[in-house]
Amino acid sequence: MKTNEKFKQAIKTYNKIAKIYAKYTEAKLMQFQLTRFESLLQGKKILDAGSGSGRDVAYFLEDDFDAVGIDISQGQIKEAKKRVPKGKFLKQDFRKTKFEDNSLDGIWCMEGFVHLPKTEIKKALKEFKRILKEDGIIYLSLKRGKGTKIIKQEIYSNEPLPYYYYEQKEIESLANDLNFKIISSEENNVWVELFLQKINQ
Repeated sequence: MKTNEKFKQAIKTYNKIAKIYAKYTEAKLMQFQLTRFESLLQGKKILDAGSGSGRDVAYFLEDDFDAVGIDISQGQIKEAKKRVPKGKFLKQDFRKTKFEDNSLDGIWCMEGFVHLPKTEIKKALKEFKRILKEDGIIYLSLKRGKGTKIIKQEIYSNEPLPYYYYEQKEIESLANDLNFKIISSEENNVWVELFLQKINQ
């Protein structure tokens, strides 16, 4: 399967499994990461890039942040609006959003890049940089490893999902190339997690 076809397959799959995905992930809140992310912000405007069923947007709203979620899957957007009626959810591609330059204090991107072709991640991070205010914060979590895999899980009705894997040094190098300050970078057996900051050029 070609790279672009894999990405289209991911969108198609999430459109199909939106309700199942929401139910399966609703309790998987990343409390430590969320708390740290909020503590690093200098303002209230947050974008959840790849917001899925809206769980984390709901968390930010509860903490009085001005949070917006975007997702490329219409099924996920529909589910998020149902589950978080007070939230704002938009169908947008985070490689090319409709947000103004320097308009956001933080971008929360938990697993947002796991289905994005590696050739596109730099484009997405450049877009994040464009829409972030100076000193704005990004949280990223990516699958740790090498290469690409198509995975079918029974919990998601065995619908195929492409996953792209990253090594810690690989994503750190990309962040450095784009002149982000790496606040922290950690890895475990499953994830690579980074907090980045947009700094004055």
